[in-house]
Amino acid sequence: MRRAPEPALAFDLDGVLVDTGQLVTRSWLRYAARHDHPLTAIDVRDRLFGRRTVDILHDEFGLPGSEARALVEAGFDDKAGEVAAGPGLTEVPGARAFVRAAIADGLAVALVSSASAANIGLALEAIGLDDAFPVTIDSGQVARGKPAPDPYLAAAAALGVPASAMVVFEDSEAGIAAALAAGARCVGVASSLPSERLGAADLVISQLDGWTPAALLAALEKRGLAR
Repeated sequence: MRRAPEPALAFDLDGVLVDTGQLVTRSWLRYAARHDHPLTAIDVRDRLFGRRTVDILHDEFGLPGSEARALVEAGFDDKAGEVAAGPGLTEVPGARAFVRAAIADGLAVALVSSASAANIGLALEAIGLDDAFPVTIDSGQVARGKPAPDPYLAAAAALGVPASAMVVFEDSEAGIAAALAAGARCVGVASSLPSERLGAADLVISQLDGWTPAALLAALEKRGLAR
């Protein structure tokens, strides 16, 4: 019997590969304080993680779409200065080794993020994965951001596979919703949210550290989800 091809792997960035939680939270809390907008760190985690800046400015802060887009285009969410002045960016434990192992195993990989192209480049360079992804989908490449399926549909098209042939790694509810809406399988990585908040995913793990791509795909296969 002919064996089905291995799935392609699509990775979110923030919280899955790179630890940006505190950086993102501080940025939004500062912006909220300047605009007298009530917002807590828990609010940022629960409502804003995983979403595009332009959508947050519109949906959370009530900016007209044109004003939100203009702010983003002017570099509103550029994190280069903050990263340079702070402790820097670090990988989520096991992320780099897992991605490198997937590539070594011959699996197609893509990065699918709500971040800007500039911030993606900054983060991937910081964790040594700037040469890893032949396909990268950033916030400016889709009409709708997560939780809409557009980013993962774009990744599938760029990889030349149906979305149903992808396994997605996500740490936010918005990201999981986007993956499932696209028709992909999804692994929830409980690095940012409690595992029970990621229950919509097909499989939930605490972190990539300790997993190999083969072992993770085998765990999905046991659930009838990997092929």
